[in-house]
Amino acid sequence: MTALLQADHVVAGHPGRPRVLDGVTLHIERGTRLALLGANGSGKTTLMSVLAGSLEPASGRVLREGEPLDWSRKGLREHRRHVQMVLQDPDAQLFSADVAQDVSFGPMNLGLPVDEVRERVDQSLRLLGADHLAERATHHLSYGERKRVATAGAVAMRPDLLLLDEPTAGLDPAGVRQMREALDRLTAAGATILMATHDVALALDWADEAAVVCDAAVRQGPVDELLADSGLIARAHLEKPWTLALAAALGLDRRPRNLEQAIAMLTDERPAGAHDGAAR
Repeated sequence: MTALLQADHVVAGHPGRPRVLDGVTLHIERGTRLALLGANGSGKTTLMSVLAGSLEPASGRVLREGEPLDWSRKGLREHRRHVQMVLQDPDAQLFSADVAQDVSFGPMNLGLPVDEVRERVDQSLRLLGADHLAERATHHLSYGERKRVATAGAVAMRPDLLLLDEPTAGLDPAGVRQMREALDRLTAAGATILMATHDVALALDWADEAAVVCDAAVRQGPVDELLADSGLIARAHLEKPWTLALAAALGLDRRPRNLEQAIAMLTDERPAGAHDGAAR
């Protein structure tokens, strides 16, 4: 099966750091929830910028459904109809007076009929749990609300792939929960998402696959398998999720991905006849 989007032996960097990524290969299949993990400065945002068409690699290719990305202005405009990136700082993307106007900006630039633009705006805000904010001034939004509205603006373009850079960074627990619920609605609606994050517990619970950026390279595979690899996690300056650390400390082969699975694991591993408390 041809990948929806692929980085093929990409070498990329910035002035002073010409090889942040050195021969990186990554495959994103349609319908996948992919977590991109790595330390600060490891190259996560650089890789996402390459995939989004915002940074041309020094060598290597980006392919969308098997076709190499055309780095001309026309080619990039077409690419961004299919691939949308949401930056970590929502204020870098919000610029209109109110929420509905901001979310409508991309669809309006596609020259779509007003009724279709309105339908896209309504649907995107609803998926992000932000439909009640439609008439709110953008400068009156909380940080978490601004993040969800910025994401709604990308969703309104109806891309094949969403690239989200640290969508839960800087949010309080309620904000993280709201963003996670929004991500679940997006994937239930058929979205393909690559999410860069430092939150290994979120990545383990949410993602199908993980890609860990370490030493200018990327290792990709099932999320529970990669995050259980102590050597890789140490080299990438990450922490093993507590559920996987618990299973390893108990000498178990299982890889619980969240609290509920950890409780089930402990219940299943309880010796026959064991019970809570002492019988009297």
